[in-house]
Amino acid sequence: MQTQRNTHTRLLSAALLVFAMWHGSFAGESVVSAPVAMEIAIRAGDLRMVLENTGQGLRLAGLTDLVTSQELCPAEPAPLFSVVLRDVQTKDLLTITADTGWKQVDVASSGVMGTHTLTFAAPTDDRLEGIRVEVTLEVEAGDSALTWDLRIANDNPRWALWRIVFPQAAVRDLGEDAKVFAQVTSGVELSGMWTKAGKRGGPYPGGWTCMQYMAAYNKARRTGLYVGMHDPFGSTKDIFAEGQPAKEAVLFTFDHPAPDMGKPGVGFDLPGKARWQLLRGDWFDAAQIYRAWAMQEARWWPALGPAGREDTPKWMRELPAWVMTGGAASDCVPQVRKFAEAIGLPTGFHWYNWHQIPFDNDYPHYFPVKDGFAEGVAELKTAGVYPMPYINGRLWDTRDKGAEDWAFSRTALPAATKDEDGKPCTESYGSKETDGNSVTLAVMCPTTPLWQDRVSDIVLRLFSEYGVSGVYIDQIAAAQPRLCFDASHGHELGGGHWWTEGYWKMLDAIRAAKPADRMLTTECNAEPYIKWLDGYLTWHWQQQDMVPAFSAVYGGTIQMFGRAYRGGPTQDLANRMKAAQQLVYGEQIGWFGPEVIERADCWPFLRDCIQLRWRLREYFCRGHMARPPRLAGPVSTVTADWQWSGEWLVTTDAILTGAWRIPQENKLVLLFANVSDDPYAGRLDLNPADYGLAATPVTVTAIQPNAGRGDPPLADQRWIARPLAIQAIDRAEVELPPRNILAWEVRRIDGN
Repeated sequence: MQTQRNTHTRLLSAALLVFAMWHGSFAGESVVSAPVAMEIAIRAGDLRMVLENTGQGLRLAGLTDLVTSQELCPAEPAPLFSVVLRDVQTKDLLTITADTGWKQVDVASSGVMGTHTLTFAAPTDDRLEGIRVEVTLEVEAGDSALTWDLRIANDNPRWALWRIVFPQAAVRDLGEDAKVFAQVTSGVELSGMWTKAGKRGGPYPGGWTCMQYMAAYNKARRTGLYVGMHDPFGSTKDIFAEGQPAKEAVLFTFDHPAPDMGKPGVGFDLPGKARWQLLRGDWFDAAQIYRAWAMQEARWWPALGPAGREDTPKWMRELPAWVMTGGAASDCVPQVRKFAEAIGLPTGFHWYNWHQIPFDNDYPHYFPVKDGFAEGVAELKTAGVYPMPYINGRLWDTRDKGAEDWAFSRTALPAATKDEDGKPCTESYGSKETDGNSVTLAVMCPTTPLWQDRVSDIVLRLFSEYGVSGVYIDQIAAAQPRLCFDASHGHELGGGHWWTEGYWKMLDAIRAAKPADRMLTTECNAEPYIKWLDGYLTWHWQQQDMVPAFSAVYGGTIQMFGRAYRGGPTQDLANRMKAAQQLVYGEQIGWFGPEVIERADCWPFLRDCIQLRWRLREYFCRGHMARPPRLAGPVSTVTADWQWSGEWLVTTDAILTGAWRIPQENKLVLLFANVSDDPYAGRLDLNPADYGLAATPVTVTAIQPNAGRGDPPLADQRWIARPLAIQAIDRAEVELPPRNILAWEVRRIDGN
């Protein structure tokens, strides 16, 4: 009873101070002490947060948009943090949270609207003596934002940190038309998460969970919440948006496996800062919050010059299209040349199975190559094709010579990732050994010199001996980090940011040694590797409700290329939908099989997308994505089977739009693509201020395929560029024939 009374008194004193400071600072009165409810009110611009005393901790009692009066906090809020501890003797797990289980909670403030420190100490469970959590909260009134930090001290010899969930925030149902932005591939904008159970997200950094923020919003009501983990190291964590229908809430969580997880006496320091910010827009506005942070603090943001990413070869920055196939040179070189001739433009070629070993088998022994490989590379380069062979940057076959353990145990095993029992972490992908058993591939630890040197040797040999234009190093930005517990590797055990830093060191060495006119790419688009790679294979951007959030954050920093183009009864429509999305998202078009040029119902449209991207290439090299323009009134939709995994129905608008800017030159391009068989006529509905065009006269040039075009494909008559007489860009009329694309280049007349 005395313990509870002491806690109550300590919290009451802090609450009086903070509440009075907040109230007095806005009422113009001096700070006074008066009996108030056991609440702590903190205001950040238009965002007001209230914490309440639970008797054994602090609980979020309110999170309010003061302008719209929208309450963001649900009736059952999530704890500010959750900490999972493990008994080092029994391996039992125990969870403590911010709202219960503490005898002592202190709140201190360093000044009006400044920094607040919440300290949780003396757990009620006496076994946890020595565990202490400190949460620091900084107020940013101008952005209506709260920035959080968290530290955990652990002086307990029996209990070790295992996982830390922070930040976590639940957002109540924001009404009709409310949306959730979740981290899935490029990003998805979801309706109905408040009424449907389920999670979206996953392990970060990985190909399906690529960035570290989420959001809930109602754009029409101009309210919502951005929740981000601004971690400049790209540390390992699980990021999820979870629908909780019973609570009428969506829960956002960032779950960190502790560095040196399971070691007693080891504390935790949050990598970077967490951020809650009032959101008045949609997914694009959330992306701009994250982009502003990444430009300033993310370790992976590359240097950008007047020509964009100048450490990437110019040919790679400008490349308009990719073709993908594989095998011996005699089998694939003629097909690839035919494709390149069909577009009449530089072409990237992703070359699989150039090696004698089977695919996903006997890695990493890629040499010797198949006959004619070097000659095929040389022939393609003379034809304007840039060959890029495949290797894997992560796996070593545990039976790496047919069915024999040839070099794995004697060479690779010490450098493989290990679980807590010391066993190598392994994966299988459907490939078979010569005896018919599944190929078992060990995940190599990227911090080990053996693996760093092995990948570097393979890449540099391909450059020096075979003259390839680039090397695709599979899985780096696709597969999640493994929690490695091998102490001999010298990294922290389990969680932390050693995984990304291991690849940074590997790729630093390769980039320093490679010829300047060559490039490196990898699979998918986990953000922490951008600075060290020139391209991301975005083949997996195949989701329903997808939005180009990744492009909105990172457009201009790295070239994105390739979708998986597949078959089925609606293949031609699916192909048009994918190519149109690639165009407006800023991707290099394709990753087609070369035989696509024979498909009369989609190839002309695909070719137009490729050629328009080439014509507008400076926007994707030197610019960045602007807000995709909206069309007024209803827009019809189309549905096709994208065949990503079995039947995979995807529905999009029939008219896809995009926008890219070069702000320093007052240049803007608006993109429109009609993937359907019906003509479209409508008008724009946009805010000129979003594009730097407020109250400014503009000139508009329309660029569109010529309906009477003929051969050769690149003859000048294939494209029409004509000035448009547009009085108001925000209400301009747009017309598009079926299966047609259109670009508007917009310039400010005053040149400012």
